[in-house]
Amino acid sequence: MSTLSATNSARQKVLGYPVDVVDQAKALDMIESAWQRGRGMQIVTLNAEMVVAAQQDAELDRIIRHAHLIVPDGAGVVWAVKLNGVQVQRLPGIELASATLRQAAVSGRRTVLLGGKPEILAQLSDELPQRFPGLNIVASHHGYFSLDEEEEVVDELTNHEPELVLVALGVPKQEYFIDRWQSYFPQAVFIGVGGSFDVWAGQVKRAPVYMQKLNLEWLYRLICEPWRWKRMGSTLPKFFLQVVQDCLKGKPQRVKPNDTAPQSCSKSDKTDCR
Repeated sequence: MSTLSATNSARQKVLGYPVDVVDQAKALDMIESAWQRGRGMQIVTLNAEMVVAAQQDAELDRIIRHAHLIVPDGAGVVWAVKLNGVQVQRLPGIELASATLRQAAVSGRRTVLLGGKPEILAQLSDELPQRFPGLNIVASHHGYFSLDEEEEVVDELTNHEPELVLVALGVPKQEYFIDRWQSYFPQAVFIGVGGSFDVWAGQVKRAPVYMQKLNLEWLYRLICEPWRWKRMGSTLPKFFLQVVQDCLKGKPQRVKPNDTAPQSCSKSDKTDCR
């Protein structure tokens, strides 16, 4: 059994969406396996907001369901899985991305940074190789490009044959981008990292460690960024109520054993992999 398909033995569902009960070590093993086999891989970092958004967005819904690895990034997702009687620890996307950079540095994997502001990328291109000695950043591109310019950006990046691509375009834009173009990077592991570039560059602070351990990072973000109240104030209660209703109905949440993760596809067979 391949590493990617093996994850389904620990795959649960939250409101019908798959989530893999994996810790950081297991996720890194899967990434290393993909690299060693020269296979592409898409990682989704799932939270409550993304689940509610996908319920109203058929494209995002499909993307999440077809990702190779869906990690429990948000406290709401962790809570929902635990209600199903399964123990799981939160795996923040920013921490998984950092650990993946460290692993990429050890093995010299060709890395691309995509998204964010030009000055942030310039800073990270200098600082990340110091933070992770051996990190091979072969290319980077800011996130200020239009849909019409995407193909040109992709052509530029594919010339470097990256093995790791971190995409910081925000949800769901980064998921759309990865879905459209991942087949052009047949050996690359893709991770949508949201605002991680700003955090790594010191422009945005993460919650204190004690709040992270208590799964209250979402609350810290609300306090520091009040504009999020309008969006999260509607999505989080909706997610909470739906999870409770599912729990009371006693709906099974485990993914069926034969509900396997899709294999990565090449440019020539992209249609067959959907």
